Amino acid sequence: MKKEEYLGIITEEEYKLINELVQNGKLQEYHYLIEMFDKLKNELVDNIDKTPNEIYDLITSDYLKTVRGVAQLVPGLSTGIKDAKSGVSIYTYDGKVKKDGQNIDENTRFDLASSTKLFTSLEALKLAEDGKFDLDKLVSDYNSKYAKLNIPVEKMAKFYYDLKTDGRLDERDGKLSLKEFQRRLSSTTIAKDYTFIYSDIPFIILKDILPKSDEYFKKYFNEEMNLLQTSYDRTFGILTGGKESELNLVHDPKARVMERYNLNPGHAGIYSTSKDLVKLFDNLNNGFLSNESIIKMITPALDTPILLNLDGTIAFNKNKDGYSSGVKAINRGMGVYYKHKEGIRVNEMANVMGNDSFAITGFTGTWATFDLKNQLTANFLANPFSDESEREIVIDNEKFNIVDCSKHFENDTKFKVFGKTSKVLDNDGNVVESIPFTRITNTLKEEQIYTLLKLRLAKNALIRKAELEQSGVLNDEVVNSFEKSKTIKRK
Repeated sequence: MKKEEYLGIITEEEYKLINELVQNGKLQEYHYLIEMFDKLKNELVDNIDKTPNEIYDLITSDYLKTVRGVAQLVPGLSTGIKDAKSGVSIYTYDGKVKKDGQNIDENTRFDLASSTKLFTSLEALKLAEDGKFDLDKLVSDYNSKYAKLNIPVEKMAKFYYDLKTDGRLDERDGKLSLKEFQRRLSSTTIAKDYTFIYSDIPFIILKDILPKSDEYFKKYFNEEMNLLQTSYDRTFGILTGGKESELNLVHDPKARVMERYNLNPGHAGIYSTSKDLVKLFDNLNNGFLSNESIIKMITPALDTPILLNLDGTIAFNKNKDGYSSGVKAINRGMGVYYKHKEGIRVNEMANVMGNDSFAITGFTGTWATFDLKNQLTANFLANPFSDESEREIVIDNEKFNIVDCSKHFENDTKFKVFGKTSKVLDNDGNVVESIPFTRITNTLKEEQIYTLLKLRLAKNALIRKAELEQSGVLNDEVVNSFEKSKTIKRK
């Protein structure tokens, strides 16, 4: 096949894919997709004689360098990406569970922190589908200790209310007995409604009022979904995510109190792996929950992209000095971030994700996104707290890239890393910039999804090429090269 003909095939497949993504995600801006695919198109044409396996490696090489770069900033990193449509899945494992600990691998269990809320939401929705729970009922109807919460369960779980207790649920002010913890939790009142203030309290309460919640957790996630590494139980596997000296303890302080009294919290406390999070996607993609339940989870309690004051004016966030710091965007559904149909940017979501996609994040360095419409998922699990010493990293762009929101740092740039913050140093050792871990990983989120889409386009083009050349050998090579699970482990 001549290059001109192959170029025509790739262009056809490119615009088929772009049209599909635009339709699924109602993308208002998609020029970046054309730019990205056009660059890939030229690379594919230039490498027309390369094998499918060589094309696969060509596309994934830049992604793997970026993963390696982010992995330099934490003791350990685990990632998983999958395109259920093309059959591509890639897992990477870098570093150690702590500074001088075991290597990260597929069995390393990370503290999910607030990503736990997704599991609590899914359990509640599944119980509702099975007729064992009603999200429309009032919280107070499920347990009299929440007599002050005459509010619908679903709206509570979507952060519509600002809930307050009369004392802290952690132990910052001193050790809590079980009796005092329960008393404080029972004191929960509605400080204000129409707030959409993120809080752990709604999910502590939601888990508490679910029927036989621990039994159904095991039934749904461990038995039916086969997520064997996903559990509150920390007596098995190699754990990471928290401080180096406390890896056997959950990082969240409220969860620590609850677990001491054998209470599995709904807001934090689950440990899991990248592979289990991809398995979770597979189960959701295959209908574990109905589409109606998924839509319920990602639909906010108020169907408007931004919060309005009672007089109809736009509500603004205020900084500590009282100045406006942007509009109050409503970007959470039931324990998850969702994609704004109106195009308002949500950092937790890649731009190209479908309208029914959602994402989760955790303070310990976890993130995952699920796009059932485009059949894509991506996650990374990190442990920025597990190295209590300050480390210095020097960029070597031949080996890895470190990217800060699309800024590529030059060779020999020095980073001083401690926890979730990296400080960029000049040649004299002076700090010129401080970068939170999340700013760097935001770019990785985008690249994970874009890598899957590039691979999908390349596979589609190669399959078309094989059909036109009537080459069963090439078709088999494409299938064997792309429809596989690839695992990369690095110390």
